[in-house]
Amino acid sequence: MLYAGAIFWTSLVGKGMLYQGEPPEEAVEVFGSVPRSLFSLFRLMNGDTDVVATVTTTAFGQLLFVSFMVLANWAILAILTSVVSDNMISASSKAQEEEDRVQKQIDYEDRCTRLLTLFKEIDRDRSGAISSEEWKSMCEDRGLMHELCAATELEPRDLEELFEYLAVDVE
Repeated sequence: MLYAGAIFWTSLVGKGMLYQGEPPEEAVEVFGSVPRSLFSLFRLMNGDTDVVATVTTTAFGQLLFVSFMVLANWAILAILTSVVSDNMISASSKAQEEEDRVQKQIDYEDRCTRLLTLFKEIDRDRSGAISSEEWKSMCEDRGLMHELCAATELEPRDLEELFEYLAVDVE
């Protein structure tokens, strides 16, 4: 933006197109080359309006000044808005990830508590293990089976298969 503006201002002001071929000495001094125009426009963007004093003597020069200031300020505002928006999105995403992690931990602890409560209820003889008879009794109780399926997020068939693989009858 600044470089394109420097080329534009050098052509219009520094080379005299704005003044029908004869630019004032002050205009050539400030906008006579692209590097000078670049530095002058940088100063203008930072509030130094003295660099355009010779330009704003004509209506077209005033229009050029206003156009540059509007475009430059719009570009800077767009960049700042983009940076702020990106930071807000990033912070929001991190907060959501942390909230999801905490919720997963809470859900995990809740499932563990539910499972411990269920196993204590299933283990009727308080042996610390679930026997085949206790398992069969639990499978017949629809409420307990539903609660166990909900706590483990497994289907009844999967639970029965898992019990068959892991069960060891102790005599």
